[in-house]
Amino acid sequence: METQLSSIAQRFANGTGGALALAMIAFSVVFLVLGGLTLIIISVRYMAESIEKTLAAKKQSAPAAKKPQAPAAATPAPAKGAEEGVIAAVIAAAVAASGGGFVTSVRPSVAAPTQRSASWKMAGRMDLQV
Repeated sequence: METQLSSIAQRFANGTGGALALAMIAFSVVFLVLGGLTLIIISVRYMAESIEKTLAAKKQSAPAAKKPQAPAAATPAPAKGAEEGVIAAVIAAAVAASGGGFVTSVRPSVAAPTQRSASWKMAGRMDLQV
């Protein structure tokens, strides 16, 4: 067994031809493995789609068997101002948690309309500040 391995090693040890042959074998193995992984990924996607279709079919047939219930009262959607208040509270909490100090007020930032060339100048200035 050891003599066979040494004879195989001798084929690749001599000159650039052996190195090129070994490189071609190695690259072939790598691309075959990558192709196999690609096929596995594609098959998982198709299996997931078929499972979703099966579950959707079961969900559609299951509500038909149940007796209908009275509709629940619709919950009102939060006002836009309330949603912005929640976002501001989350930002303030993140700043406080990072140890960067505390937030005393939050106000919306309104960008003034500028000309196109002025926006390019501003972008250049911002790039220099980084």
